[in-house]
Amino acid sequence: MDEQKKPGQPKPEKKLSRTTLTFYIVGLFSVAVALILISYVAQTRADRQLDTLTDQLNEQQTVAQGATQKMEDLQKQYDAINAALDKVRTALDSELAETDVVGATEQRMEEREVYALLARINAQLLAENTVEAKLAYDELVQTYGEDRLLGNTEDGFDADINKLFEAAQAHLTDDTLPDETE
Repeated sequence: MDEQKKPGQPKPEKKLSRTTLTFYIVGLFSVAVALILISYVAQTRADRQLDTLTDQLNEQQTVAQGATQKMEDLQKQYDAINAALDKVRTALDSELAETDVVGATEQRMEEREVYALLARINAQLLAENTVEAKLAYDELVQTYGEDRLLGNTEDGFDADINKLFEAAQAHLTDDTLPDETE
């Protein structure tokens, strides 16, 4: 036991051990503080990115709401135009109008012209001016075709025009009419 308690022997291992221990403790605290600082910086950066993404999301939501509102407005305009188109189709009262409004309108315009020519023919017949009536009749047949005026074609005129044309045709094709060459 003597060797253990020799007063002249220094205890350098113990000092070295305390210094090392102190160094380790300071090092660990330094690492802990560094990790805390790194964590703080990372959290701050993440918060900034989150704020940026939140702002972008809010902007996108605003744009989406604007687009949705614009789409609703366009849908209302489309519905209004469709309603107006349906009214036009109903006003034209034609089977053709269901699929072709322009065609139905052209058909109505042609019918007006045919009525006008038939009225002119009838007026000439009433005035006993058969030559002029025959010229108007020929113009009518040449412009619209006899089959169409009689309603024998797909795009033929309605029954009223058919009857008026047949009446004019009957008056003008009688053998009692004077010949144009006489």
